[in-house]
Amino acid sequence: ALLVGADGTESFVRSQLGIDAERLDYEQTLFVATVTPEHDHANRAFERFSDAGPVALLPLAERRCGLVLTVPGEQAETVAALGDGDFIALAQQRFGWKLGRLTRPGKRHPYAIRRVAARQLIGPRAVLVGNAAQTVHPIGAQGFNLGLRDALTLSELVAAAEDPGAADLLQRYAARRAPDREGTMAMSHGLVRLACLEQPLLAPLRSLALLAYDRVSPLQHLLAQHGMGFRGEPPHAVLERLP
Repeated sequence: ALLVGADGTESFVRSQLGIDAERLDYEQTLFVATVTPEHDHANRAFERFSDAGPVALLPLAERRCGLVLTVPGEQAETVAALGDGDFIALAQQRFGWKLGRLTRPGKRHPYAIRRVAARQLIGPRAVLVGNAAQTVHPIGAQGFNLGLRDALTLSELVAAAEDPGAADLLQRYAARRAPDREGTMAMSHGLVRLACLEQPLLAPLRSLALLAYDRVSPLQHLLAQHGMGFRGEPPHAVLERLP
């Protein structure tokens, strides 16, 4: 009754439906690995912006962290060839000492960073969700949450439908997802331009903007709401519930 394309950036379902996608190469490569920090992460995630791209530590079990290290595309082969000692030294230099010394790097996996956006989300009895619909830059970790909101919206609509593949239902899905999808892609791209490209003249303004976000509570709340997808009609499951 309904085919859901949730098969990633290079979606087979999307290609079989004949849906084209817009592509933007950020000319960056992301390395994913695991490390052990000297200090307990206390279930907190950290992200640091730099001209070379973002670097993040994400909490895992047993005091391990997931390391996400972005490098310029032309450096990818060099970084991939580094021994563990040199790789962890690079990660330490890029991330800093917020969690103390980083040790025990796990196997690293490189991914070229590209934005890929389907030109439409629906086809005859078919719909695209998650990275098959849109793959965004990993800065700010927005792509996974965006995909979850895709799935929650779709499940909300089909749960009450006699025909989950009806054309009007799929059109309602596409219309509901448009504000969140377009807003999140624009925010992600804007963050890359603001925080992760070499722009010496803009560096002081960039630092002031990030400092303002860190210190001004109303600005934090506004950006957090956008990051949580509160645009248009979000899925009911993500709306704030107050006692």
